[in-house]
Amino acid sequence: MKSLLIALSAGAALTAGLATTAAAAPGHGYGYGHPAPAYGPQRPGPAAPAWVSVGQRQANLQQRIEFGLRTGALTRSEAYRLRAELQSIERLERRYRAGGLNRWEMADLDQRMDGLSRRIFVQNRDDDRRYGQGYGYGHRR
Repeated sequence: MKSLLIALSAGAALTAGLATTAAAAPGHGYGYGHPAPAYGPQRPGPAAPAWVSVGQRQANLQQRIEFGLRTGALTRSEAYRLRAELQSIERLERRYRAGGLNRWEMADLDQRMDGLSRRIFVQNRDDDRRYGQGYGYGHRR
């Protein structure tokens, strides 16, 4: 009888522990990793930063260009062209700021910096410093 009571109390404690663990776990109604669909009005979650400052993005792009030049991923001419494009974006930003940045101008700057970021990405990975690349070697047809 005593062993039966101990076994029942251990089972009850285990069940209670599982219930509290399940209650604390995030709701994954239809399988692990997929939250259950929410019905009804939703409360907004924590606000993400709407826009990274122009100065911070420009500093990040400049660092990526310098890093590519230091590591040899960028040639001097590639770095020169990318820096020139960054400087033109900076000049445009100064012109926009003279009258105050509106949403369209912010979106335009953001789009231009996204394009420059993509070009930096591509230029850093185009592997144009390989032996024989670009001098007529290794291009058989």
